[in-house]
Amino acid sequence: MTKRILEVNVDDNGYSGVYSLIKRVIENKPADYQIDLACLEPFESQQNIDYLNKLGTQVYYIGYPGNKIKKQLKYYEKLQKVVKDGNYDYVHIHGDVANKLYVTALAARKADSGVKIILQSHASDVDGSHRQLKRFIHKSLRGKLVKLADCYVSVSDLASNWMFPSIPKSQVIKIMNGVDLAAFRYDPIIRKRIRKELGLSRKHVLGHIGRFAYQKNHQYLIQVFAKVYAQDPQARLLLVGKGDLQDECKHQVHDLGLDKQVIFYGLSSNTSELFQAMDVFLLPSHFEGLPIVGVEAQAAGLPVIFSDQITSEAKMTNNVSFLPIDETSLSAWQSQVIKDLELGHRDDYDLLSRQKLDITDTVAAFMKLYNS
Repeated sequence: MTKRILEVNVDDNGYSGVYSLIKRVIENKPADYQIDLACLEPFESQQNIDYLNKLGTQVYYIGYPGNKIKKQLKYYEKLQKVVKDGNYDYVHIHGDVANKLYVTALAARKADSGVKIILQSHASDVDGSHRQLKRFIHKSLRGKLVKLADCYVSVSDLASNWMFPSIPKSQVIKIMNGVDLAAFRYDPIIRKRIRKELGLSRKHVLGHIGRFAYQKNHQYLIQVFAKVYAQDPQARLLLVGKGDLQDECKHQVHDLGLDKQVIFYGLSSNTSELFQAMDVFLLPSHFEGLPIVGVEAQAAGLPVIFSDQITSEAKMTNNVSFLPIDETSLSAWQSQVIKDLELGHRDDYDLLSRQKLDITDTVAAFMKLYNS
């Protein structure tokens, strides 16, 4: 008998970590599991919807482009219909703030009192504008998540503390963000080809993958690169992604006179190859739950530098450093990058595999959820 699961709040905006994770779960799930998506924001690419459709996944848009308050009502109304019509066994709701989990969980429960609800936390702070207001709303509602779900999941202790402080830690299931270790494994042949295509064959490449948003802290990253470039003229910065702050970052790069040294690559559906082109991966985020790109970078054998705002659980290999992201720490980032450029790639496939960080391990953990 087919198990029916609805994943809520999953879309391809900026190829987010949640989208990448759920797409891989869908690609690797057993044949007798039907997994559909309900997205609060519209998909950016029809091709991604077509691809999911070919895998048997239906994508439902339950959002609303207008007023923020009316948007919550639309989530509530539209999700009820999807849950009622879909006859789902589980509704798995993903989120970074409590209000999204709360409204959608209420809707799912109202639509079907028998459906099992899973709430999963993926972040440890709020992004975008009006962050103080968002934090207030989030903290006001997260206590109401108690007893609203059948199961609580997070990607790290930080993400648990952010979303579920009223729920005993023993009752929150932790599922690490696994990746396709074989696809990201260091490959010198791919590295040589991609670096040649990008015109980076003899360069020292600092890399970053993520949407241009407050969370990812690109402005600080560009400041770090400017200091590295001043010491190493062969340094280049490869930025993969797009987002609201992209133009602002391009202006910053231009003002620093680094237009020819910084590559704004745009979105990519093949980041596994782009990791091969890099020499060091930097993630100076203001916050993260547990960054999938950080796991992917380590799977590619790269030295990684995280901000100290990222959970220590993100360190999977010995090639990882954590540094503060204040103005006085720019020189420390510069020094660490120069040091890491000497390290080269390592093949840590076996190490990561033993830590159960392959996507097959994540799929198994999800399937266990859907059989509880």
